[in-house]
Amino acid sequence: MLRDWFDAADEFNAARLVLLSSWSPWLVALVVIAVAAVVYLAWHNTAGQIASRRRLLVGLRLGTVGVLLLLFLQPGVRLEHVTRVRNHVVLLLDASRSMTLPADRYDARVDAVRAWLTDQLPTLERWRAMHQVDLFAVTDHARPLGALSELGAEGDATRLLSALEDVAARFQPDDLAAVVVISDGADNGALGDAVVAAGDVPPAAEAVARRLGAPIHTVFTGPDRPLRDVAIVDVAYDDFAFVRNAVSIEAEISVTGYDDLRLPVTLRQGDEVLGTRTLETTQGQSRYHFEFEFVPDETGKAVFTLEVGQGPGERVQVNNRRQFVVRIIRDKIRVLQVVGRPSWDQRFLRKLLKKNPNVDLISFFILRTGASIDVARRDELSLIPFPTRELFEEQLGSFDLIIFQNFTYRGYHMEQYLPLIRDYVRNGGGFVMLGGDLSFTSGGYAGTPIEDFLPVTLPADKNDLLLTGRFSPVLAEAGRRHPITALSVVPEENTERWRALPKLSGVNRVTGLRAGAQALLEHPAQQVGGARAPVVAVAPFGRGRVLSVTTDTTWHWDFLAAGEGGDNRHYYKFWGNAIRWLIRDPALEPVQVEADRDRYPLGAEATLVTRVLGADYQPAVDAPVTVRVDRVFFGDGGSREREIALDEAGRTDENGQLVVRLKPRADGAYFVRATATVGGADVADDDAFVVAPDPIELRRTDARRDTLQALAQAGGGEALTLADDLDDVARNEPRVVKVNRRRDVPLWASGWLLLVAVLLPSTEWFLRRRWGLL
Repeated sequence: MLRDWFDAADEFNAARLVLLSSWSPWLVALVVIAVAAVVYLAWHNTAGQIASRRRLLVGLRLGTVGVLLLLFLQPGVRLEHVTRVRNHVVLLLDASRSMTLPADRYDARVDAVRAWLTDQLPTLERWRAMHQVDLFAVTDHARPLGALSELGAEGDATRLLSALEDVAARFQPDDLAAVVVISDGADNGALGDAVVAAGDVPPAAEAVARRLGAPIHTVFTGPDRPLRDVAIVDVAYDDFAFVRNAVSIEAEISVTGYDDLRLPVTLRQGDEVLGTRTLETTQGQSRYHFEFEFVPDETGKAVFTLEVGQGPGERVQVNNRRQFVVRIIRDKIRVLQVVGRPSWDQRFLRKLLKKNPNVDLISFFILRTGASIDVARRDELSLIPFPTRELFEEQLGSFDLIIFQNFTYRGYHMEQYLPLIRDYVRNGGGFVMLGGDLSFTSGGYAGTPIEDFLPVTLPADKNDLLLTGRFSPVLAEAGRRHPITALSVVPEENTERWRALPKLSGVNRVTGLRAGAQALLEHPAQQVGGARAPVVAVAPFGRGRVLSVTTDTTWHWDFLAAGEGGDNRHYYKFWGNAIRWLIRDPALEPVQVEADRDRYPLGAEATLVTRVLGADYQPAVDAPVTVRVDRVFFGDGGSREREIALDEAGRTDENGQLVVRLKPRADGAYFVRATATVGGADVADDDAFVVAPDPIELRRTDARRDTLQALAQAGGGEALTLADDLDDVARNEPRVVKVNRRRDVPLWASGWLLLVAVLLPSTEWFLRRRWGLL
């Protein structure tokens, strides 16, 4: 407007009001105070006059001092021709998956945004005269867009505050004219949570607005009415759970657009249904909480599926199912130690097990049998009967390891339980038998189901079952490489440590090794079948593992070693290694396969690493490995289907590893099996992971107008909708970098103003004289 009045020739491009005087601020302040005092005196001196005369006199006094003040300050209009640097208008366009949901009059919100921005092109073109318009796609961060045609809706999250932080990091405050956020407001980051929690402007939004230094406008793209949807909003679970301990899975389900609904909520592990609950909607309630509890009985990775039924007419179904992986590990190693009679060997082994914080030990010592001579009445005895049924039938599967230490089953009516123990080992349990006069053949185990899985074969005759004499066991060929007998990782040092251990006393006679068994320590003098008699031997049996020790004097490696000034740590090392091997500690498995993550977004690349150890438990170089990946998914009818996603063969590198990469093309649970040949036998290991297309973005389908309103309020901008235009939104002016020419037009240099400065006080003087005030 000022340019229209004072720049008729259109020589300048900027105009503003200025004060042309050069008075100091202090002098101006004193003059203003003096003006106020003069006006007050005029009001005070006319107190006796009628109201109309008083108002007239005070008005004349105000006019006089006002004109004098204008002459003193010398106001003017400064016309300038300036060069400006165009600042930036940033358009943040929501590119998350929620923008694929319907909007008013459009099948997808992103289509509504494209159409609206097309209508705004004339406004944007006018803006480009003073501003540079930049397009950014917003997901978890802000990404520059070259053109509107590049806008998609594939992001797995909406983080509006993170996007604004990216803009603040890219531009200085002086370089920004305005920021326009175009979104459905379904922020699943800090902004959405803060708005829900506070119901007001979040401090984090105010902080980023201050950093930007420009107004933040928002454009709401969502529908006026929420979609009809049933969604699993959240699943609370621990990444790790403990075997044989109760595991709790909690789920939160949201329901929008339905009033009367009844749907099943089901938790599955594979094909097994772990629990089912019923969702019944209540008027006025949109969130529903469910809890499932179960007890896992195996270690390893387990894939779980939580599913809620579909509502009538529900358009978004991907959020009705959630798959996740839980690693089932051991809380403690549950060990059952059964001892035929107290001994030094039992005492030291029990002490070792009790000192291990990872072991939950249950020990039974047989102090008397049914054939023992009674020296007191049974009701006076404090001993409890041996609970064979509870241990070997009801609770057998709860143990990770069973130790028979110089124990015979005879006399306890245990014959019917021996096949159960064999099945326990076949199904993955660990078993140890230690020597003594109640063990091996001396304990009656020859020809029983126990002998079926022992690493050693037992003599059927009962002659010379116990061989006496002190001896130092020697490492067998397999023992030089096996993890149980690895007292040192250096082979020469390991051999020397075994040679330096105290001698043992006595062994049980055996007739050799069972097929597939390995001797780790051998007797230096006793021979069986032309070979040294095994003292410590191991063997697999089904999915389980077995250790036999044909002597009851391993305690010498603790007590005597310490008494001789040696190192009793080797006793703890030997039994620690044995326990880890028996329970299949993953670190000792010859084949190990693992995905680098338990959960992948759709389109991400999975890295599968297979590690192979040779018979010497060192990395196996150039070992053949086969990796197969099966995808298990839900078909159109809800049935579980399986397909091969990868079947690849390769060889390990110098580190004994084979790395395979897979880019899953569809969601579902993926099960990995790596198979390698170790020691002439095929050994396999399994892993699992989940691929989910929308881990976060479609958990809720409702648009959030309140989020955008809070953001606009924090940024001092306007909260618009797709029905509004951008014409009049506030923008910061571009920064001036150079003034090319300037002209000042004084507003006070006018004869009329001087005439008014004379007439006003003259008129006041005349009236005052006439009304008797002078």
